[in-house]
Amino acid sequence: MGWAYANRSAERVCANYGYARGMYTGEQSGELMGIHCFTSDMVTWQDLPGSDARAWALWQGSSTSLDSQAAYNAGAIADRECGSVYNTGFFTGFQNTSADLMGLVCIPSTHVAPRGVDTDDPRFPFLSGMNPPFTSWWHLRSSVNRVCQYFGYTTGTMDLYANTGVPFVLNLGLQCIY
Repeated sequence: MGWAYANRSAERVCANYGYARGMYTGEQSGELMGIHCFTSDMVTWQDLPGSDARAWALWQGSSTSLDSQAAYNAGAIADRECGSVYNTGFFTGFQNTSADLMGLVCIPSTHVAPRGVDTDDPRFPFLSGMNPPFTSWWHLRSSVNRVCQYFGYTTGTMDLYANTGVPFVLNLGLQCIY
């Protein structure tokens, strides 16, 4: 199962319980999967033209399928698309290929706080050696979720990473959500 499928599933489960939107957290225990549901006052939803998403250098290859994108790349594109007015966002995983539209959820800056963390931080041994574009989507989502929860937030997204100057150590730019 890919990240887009997991987000589509989270959307449906949250809608069944009366929430506006949902996102898979990456946490899993056997058959149980962690999701975070958002109320309508926390998010806006929109159809993003696929051409807008594919215009970013982060888009991988010539495929027009959202499912084909690595979780980090798709997350970074969503964050940047929401960045002009909103502080972070994520793709719902839904895509209308005939109309070339992708579901995008944006979360306003009033619910978001940026946090940075290095991959060698001893509080987070699960980050050791992480390289976002090549990390499995569930490990990436779970790691972002756990770091944000450590700092007192409910969940989060990741929008960028940077070299620290120390070999094999990156600084991860997280957008933690209240």
